[in-house]
Amino acid sequence: MTRYREAFSWTRSIDDFVKWEIRETPLLHVCAGRSAWGDVTLDLHVASADVQGDWQALPFPADAFGAVFADPPWDSGHKSEVAAFVREAMRVAPVAYLMAPWLYCGKVAPITRVWYREFPGVNQPVLLSRYERVKTQLSLMSAGEADSQTGARLNRLDSAGEEF
Repeated sequence: MTRYREAFSWTRSIDDFVKWEIRETPLLHVCAGRSAWGDVTLDLHVASADVQGDWQALPFPADAFGAVFADPPWDSGHKSEVAAFVREAMRVAPVAYLMAPWLYCGKVAPITRVWYREFPGVNQPVLLSRYERVKTQLSLMSAGEADSQTGARLNRLDSAGEEF
């Protein structure tokens, strides 16, 4: 018989800490699971989320939020999706937070703060990373032009490995 067990428990201390540190509004909470925290929740697999959707293709217009917060599943399959999430988060908000055991590093969205959670013994770190959108010439373009050029530029940067 297959059993499923909760691998990570979102305790009250984590909840209090995240709510204290993340103050931008409106807040989009992606990979929200059953959490109701945030002005809008998004999850691909949980029907109780405000919006069912993929954190790599956010169904919102540019600059719709003050910040995006993600606490994705921590398996290696989701690690490869982090870059796409950061691109999407920077499209819909000027600030993004990622709670995961991984860091995204790039000039498009530099890390502005990192917190880590201490556990006794030797373990994989739990990081809360804050990213901020780089201000560029895109602010001078029309929104549609900026979206198409940003997407094309980011795709080139990721595939070529430049800007890292």
